[in-house]
Amino acid sequence: MADTPRASTLIRDVNNVGAITPGVRLHDLPQGTVEERIRMAGELGFSCIQLPSKVLYASMGIDRGGLTHELADHLRAVLDEAGVSVAVLGCYKNLATPDRQQLMDNIAEYEACLNFAQMLGGCPVGTETGRPNAQNRVADDRMTDGALEAFTDGLARVCDRAEAVGGQILIEPGWNETVNTPDRCREVLERVSVSLLHPSVVDEAQEITARMLYLCGSKIRALHAKDFEVVDNEDEAGWCDGTGSRLVCHGVGETGRYDFEPVVAWAAAACPGIPCVVENSVPSTAADCLATLEHMAARCGAPHCEL
Repeated sequence: MADTPRASTLIRDVNNVGAITPGVRLHDLPQGTVEERIRMAGELGFSCIQLPSKVLYASMGIDRGGLTHELADHLRAVLDEAGVSVAVLGCYKNLATPDRQQLMDNIAEYEACLNFAQMLGGCPVGTETGRPNAQNRVADDRMTDGALEAFTDGLARVCDRAEAVGGQILIEPGWNETVNTPDRCREVLERVSVSLLHPSVVDEAQEITARMLYLCGSKIRALHAKDFEVVDNEDEAGWCDGTGSRLVCHGVGETGRYDFEPVVAWAAAACPGIPCVVENSVPSTAADCLATLEHMAARCGAPHCEL
């Protein structure tokens, strides 16, 4: 592999950055086809992407039945040409839903994505942690023990399918979902064989991040790099808590409210080269977010891992 141009490029990129392999969510880039956005990611200097299945479906005009070997071969050729890899194939279906028919259809979606991820070269499939209602709406019911039980049961069924095809599921905890604290996350990890996308945290962000890394760091396989602001407006959709304020998420370094550098330092020591995907950037800020990550990684002085 090291003799191919793509492998050499990826190794050089990891070595330049050190602690992390910088990536971007495909849907945070300017409008275009999946192929065009993959090329954009490479041209901006990102080494990996997060590819949501719904973005792929919309671009290709398919549903899960269109996740074929032919499509995987086509995407791999585009990825190779751009010098970009898929860090995570996203599948965001609710595994905590009480609607049994909906749950079975959602599990079928994960199974299709797990199979396609293997065709793409073995990338993990990432998911959020759902809510215990069929509408997947944010409500207090997500905080209950029953909600955690429902999600864990659904996740266990998906993990069985992942094991059967040699794949991997990553979960992304979040405040507005069922797995919304480090301790609830640790409970899931103890019950189900699964790894982590690093969660988004808001209130007491640095302390919560430190606890998450302490309790769950050994299971983290990819990172999301983001920032946030709190605005006085609950009238629009978003992360609201009833106080009159609303959380607005941004790409890493955009507002300075969340210091991501301790996470990069953790990566440098624990798992250099880990995929680190910028989340919630916009086309005009993606390049600056990448530069922020590169500067953080350089200051951390990490050893690098070769691909």
